[in-house]
Amino acid sequence: MPDSPSISRRQALAAAGLATTGVGGYVAGVRTADAVPDWLAGRDCDPAPFVTDPTDWPFPRHDRANTGHAPARAAPDWPLERAWKREWPVGGVSTTTEVVVADGVALLGVQAAPHDLVFAVSLDDGRTLWTRRADRVGVGQPFAAGGLGFAATDTAGPDGGFGARSLADGAPLWHGGVGYHVPRTVAGGRLLASRRLADSDPDRTSIRALDARTGVECWHTTVDGWAMDVAVSETAAVYAAHDAGPVALDPASGETLWRGAAACDTVAARDGRLVGSHFPGTLRAFSLADGSVEWHVESDHVGDGTTDDGQGVARPSFEVGAVTPDAVLYTLEVHSDYPSRVQARDLSSGDLLWDVGPDPEPGPYHAYSRPLVVGDDVLVVRSTRSTDGPDPGDALLRLDAATGAERGRLDLPDGRHVLDAVPAGGRLFVATDERLLAFA
Repeated sequence: MPDSPSISRRQALAAAGLATTGVGGYVAGVRTADAVPDWLAGRDCDPAPFVTDPTDWPFPRHDRANTGHAPARAAPDWPLERAWKREWPVGGVSTTTEVVVADGVALLGVQAAPHDLVFAVSLDDGRTLWTRRADRVGVGQPFAAGGLGFAATDTAGPDGGFGARSLADGAPLWHGGVGYHVPRTVAGGRLLASRRLADSDPDRTSIRALDARTGVECWHTTVDGWAMDVAVSETAAVYAAHDAGPVALDPASGETLWRGAAACDTVAARDGRLVGSHFPGTLRAFSLADGSVEWHVESDHVGDGTTDDGQGVARPSFEVGAVTPDAVLYTLEVHSDYPSRVQARDLSSGDLLWDVGPDPEPGPYHAYSRPLVVGDDVLVVRSTRSTDGPDPGDALLRLDAATGAERGRLDLPDGRHVLDAVPAGGRLFVATDERLLAFA
């Protein structure tokens, strides 16, 4: 998906070369985004849009719009065979970020003792290309575009360190405190970073746009609400601002285009609609033209927040994984001893299309990852545990996107904690708590 308009490979390489050649305001090839103010140093915001390959997976939900939908050629044909596996470069891993893939490189972070790491591996053979120390990788998802990786750095601070590196060798381009535990993305060559203003009442969020290749500030603004997610459409960057509702900004200027009235915590943009979920138990579709609500549904499982015996539980949440031209696909996360489910709803009406999962009654642990779509296949990791015998282990399920019928499965015995499967470049990558697996 191009970050339109596109730039040439020559321009991308020239921009990445700033990391080693140095320009005004850079010291030893690295500029701190929060150093001397850009206007005082004579630095200008001059972003050039990135190009992304639709068969890559450069953002945690595939693209800037968070569709979670890749073309069929992004994944290998079934049945799958293991191509390689790569142990984590450090022991004691407690969690990993989601894998992102661009330009033949897989980028991710691991949270471990004595320090966190961000590292890159080759898609061809799993060879580690580079490894860098980082601070708090678990609260900032990496993404990649234009030969650059955007991820946590080892620069500690109240906002957390974040910056740009060369995907090829990890050479730093710039870094700075650009937001801690908040959404980040790129639009028109600008890195959009937000920071919740903790001392504000009611909640407010500061949003900054930086030239993604240099860290130079382009604009900043403040919006009402706690920005918890962001999706970029062809015309706007739309933030999910929790109870304050979605807000659409012009990526070039930061100007507010519209403000929706209904709450949402996550957002995905597709074909003129914005799909937003709100905890607890609400899923909505908004118009991308003005933020008006087109339809909404509420989860009906344990709708009053209690079980039959009066025990209090959280209402189910809609964990949206993919939005196709026809459907919204999500995991209904139940937050109780009831099993989770995978469901699909019509994008235009919100009507339920299909439902996958065991009988909706209390039982052993049974959960699903957020579903993603490759061509007309839905890929989802199913995790189950047994109360009276060996655990059956995790499995990658391949479902028909139109019906939910199972087309195949791959048992995943490696590791007890499996993240989402990521298709890219004709391979399928699965991260566990022990290693990264590649299938072809």
